[in-house]
Amino acid sequence: MTKYSKWSFNLSELTKAIGHPVRIQILHELTVDSCIVSELMSKLEVEASLLSKHLAVLREAGLIECDVEWRCRRYHLKKPQAVSAILEALTSTLDGSRK
Repeated sequence: MTKYSKWSFNLSELTKAIGHPVRIQILHELTVDSCIVSELMSKLEVEASLLSKHLAVLREAGLIECDVEWRCRRYHLKKPQAVSAILEALTSTLDGSRK
């Protein structure tokens, strides 16, 4: 498969990862600050099982990673500049199509 050399993401995994509104919201929250799962659940108003599945997709795509803090997992962006660029591109595309 073709890889985007600048960020080394597998493009099919990347498009799958950003292909759901909850995953985009997770990425947006993590651009602001790292979060533990309970914080993400509260901010996004999703159940733990659903959030877990979305976090797994984002981890597999190489967009996020986590650190274990005692009994909690704190998630953060693995490549913040790349994720910010992706979110900006999506936002600007949507903003441009509404004009």
